[in-house]
Amino acid sequence: MIMIGNTAIRRICQSVLLLTSLFALHTCPHSKVEESFNLQASHDLFYHGLGPAWRSFADGDDAVVGSTSCADPNEGAKESVSCSINDDVGFPYDHMKFPGVVPRTFTGAIFLSFIAKTISLAIPKQLFNLSSHPMIVQFLIRLELLLLCWMAHVRLSNALGRYIGGKQYTQASSSSVQANASLPSLISNYYLLITASQFHLPFYSSRLLPNTFALLLVTHAYAEWFNGNPRRTATYLVFTTAIFRCDVLLLLFTVGLTLLLRRQLSLVQAIATGVVTGVSSLLLTVPLDSLLWRRPIWPEFEVWWFNAVDNRSSEWGTQIWHWYFSKALPKGMLLTA
Repeated sequence: MIMIGNTAIRRICQSVLLLTSLFALHTCPHSKVEESFNLQASHDLFYHGLGPAWRSFADGDDAVVGSTSCADPNEGAKESVSCSINDDVGFPYDHMKFPGVVPRTFTGAIFLSFIAKTISLAIPKQLFNLSSHPMIVQFLIRLELLLLCWMAHVRLSNALGRYIGGKQYTQASSSSVQANASLPSLISNYYLLITASQFHLPFYSSRLLPNTFALLLVTHAYAEWFNGNPRRTATYLVFTTAIFRCDVLLLLFTVGLTLLLRRQLSLVQAIATGVVTGVSSLLLTVPLDSLLWRRPIWPEFEVWWFNAVDNRSSEWGTQIWHWYFSKALPKGMLLTA
């Protein structure tokens, strides 16, 4: 009876997180400016695929770039900068006309658009033509990301439960283990409920930001760590750093150092994992993104250079010094505060 009860409570907690995320998806259908690139990339790849990019590459076409003033006339004279403009009807991708501050990867967008396209092809057009309803396509792509994030959190909660249970058996007597038999389930359920009670994670789980793709993979990395798979943990973190968020490099360093100090990874294993995963990641992101950006490119390296070397991160926008304490953290913690 205890196991049945714990299983039922676990399913309820999982459902609460899913329903909270779905509520945010349904009630907030509009886009944030930060997700504009991945949103338009998913749209373009769903409707056009890679065909136009391949044909442009085969024909040896270059990106049409014009030098024009991007300054706001209300802000006075500014230095003229180069802005991408797309007059090539044979290359129907919005990112050439609206490139954003720095180039980002198409890896996440092409994965989600492929799933959506597969679903579209599986549905008979006599019943419903998904391609003729772009807002439903957008909802579907966001739903895919939401479900992937939800499954990652469920997996991490299960890993937490197993980790706590394993600690009990190795550090406690059999009598105390029996007395605290429900502790692993309790910890797992608390994780799901705390995640569901925050605004930040349920809302952003369906938003196509690089941060969301990174969080999805980092969640799997922590699940692997609690499951006792340090090499997979390192693999997830290296992959995420190289493709989606160069900022994860800081987390990779701290987690990697912890794995080495705790002797969960040897130095040779760490180097081998980093090299193999790093090279594999570059073989995925560089050809795909170079094809679609129409020039040789490693997007996350350019992001890192823009933020760290050129020190231009303030161009993303700034807030008053107490913003994190007065607004961001209270909003993010919400019911867990």
